[in-house]
Amino acid sequence: MKEGVDYREVFALVARLETIRLLISLAAQKSWKIYQLDVKLAFLNGFLEEEIYVEQPPGYVKKVKKDKVYKLKKALYGLKQAPSAWNMRIDYYFQENGFEKCPYEHALYMKKETDGSLLYACLYIDDLIFTSNNPAMFEDFKRRMVKEFEMTDIGLMAHFLGIEVVQSEKVSSSLRVSMQKKF
Repeated sequence: MKEGVDYREVFALVARLETIRLLISLAAQKSWKIYQLDVKLAFLNGFLEEEIYVEQPPGYVKKVKKDKVYKLKKALYGLKQAPSAWNMRIDYYFQENGFEKCPYEHALYMKKETDGSLLYACLYIDDLIFTSNNPAMFEDFKRRMVKEFEMTDIGLMAHFLGIEVVQSEKVSSSLRVSMQKKF
């Protein structure tokens, strides 16, 4: 980021609502379950590409070194570069773990195994929803994510961005997902 050029821009990757609805519809048609994960303190996971210095925060100023500043090693909340740094980190992680980014929706990733198993992951800043045709992929995905990032496993998706999702299995063992926008 360059002051005067793009310093005032703040970027946080969010999936479009249409993409989220499409993923929910796909899961409903294919009788797949949808799960949700939340990345704790996501912006603190981002690595900075440039050198950034900040003033000593009030209450933590060292009297002997009042004129000194801190050099940041990682992103902080409130830092304009934090959302972009987080996005670069999660994007790198997904691509290093065999996911392909959708060329039309940069918050949607897909992983395809040789046996035909698929896993779709959709990112909304620090919230992830994902669905798959292979339950083993769910567990592997969750295990890897928790190992890399501090996460909250929310379980089956029930509420996401004002959308209520009800996932239920009937006697025929097919999964039904109904979507209701709450206002």
